[in-house]
Amino acid sequence: TADLNGVYFVPIIKDNGKQVQIQSRPAAGKKDIGSVRLAWVEPDLLFPLIKGAGDFEACYLRFANPDRKEELLYTFVPNFGISSSDYAACENRVNSPALAKTKAWFSSFQKLLNERSTYRRQMPGAPFYAIYNVGTYTFQPWKVVWPEMSSKFYAAVAGSAEVPVVGMRPFVPDHKVYFAGFDTKEPAYFLCGLLNDPSVCEWIESHNVSIQVGDVFKHLSLPKFDGENRIHLCLASLVETA
Repeated sequence: TADLNGVYFVPIIKDNGKQVQIQSRPAAGKKDIGSVRLAWVEPDLLFPLIKGAGDFEACYLRFANPDRKEELLYTFVPNFGISSSDYAACENRVNSPALAKTKAWFSSFQKLLNERSTYRRQMPGAPFYAIYNVGTYTFQPWKVVWPEMSSKFYAAVAGSAEVPVVGMRPFVPDHKVYFAGFDTKEPAYFLCGLLNDPSVCEWIESHNVSIQVGDVFKHLSLPKFDGENRIHLCLASLVETA
């Protein structure tokens, strides 16, 4: 989603019922973004983040496991697509008085944001705070996620998490996490079960040098979910339980 993780991927420290306090993370990326900054911003553009392979295991997110204490991060998603009209809508949105504090946050990092390689090469005409590779799929409520790089292949289902003040919102994966989006949960859990099958995992792992892990569906022939098929529904239910 962004080249400067320490600017876009932030923890929420607290909220006052209308705004949230966030904190920059200078150690999160390779670029020097300065010292730690705290700021109050509007929560309108914040979504729960899946940052990498360490955030999930086969079938479930680690955030959902009460025995683990992984910190939930949030990511800014200022634009909802990457067309000229999406960029124009993004600019109007962020420049509105209702998002004045969010705009101030971006403006404090403007020089660094302008220097992003993806922004310079692939986003002509975009506002300096816009991000790449977002679309309707980004906001689908159910996603099957798998890591771009990992010694073992595994997949999990990501639903939603609470953003303080605004309520539940769908998880947004970072660009290091591949995903398939769904509007309902049953086909997501069904696909997750297929991808975690030992024979499927073994096949993918045996080919992960010669193919991109993101292209697994070009090389696999998996059955399509059938809501009338009792076995499909049973598999989806078992994976959800897992």
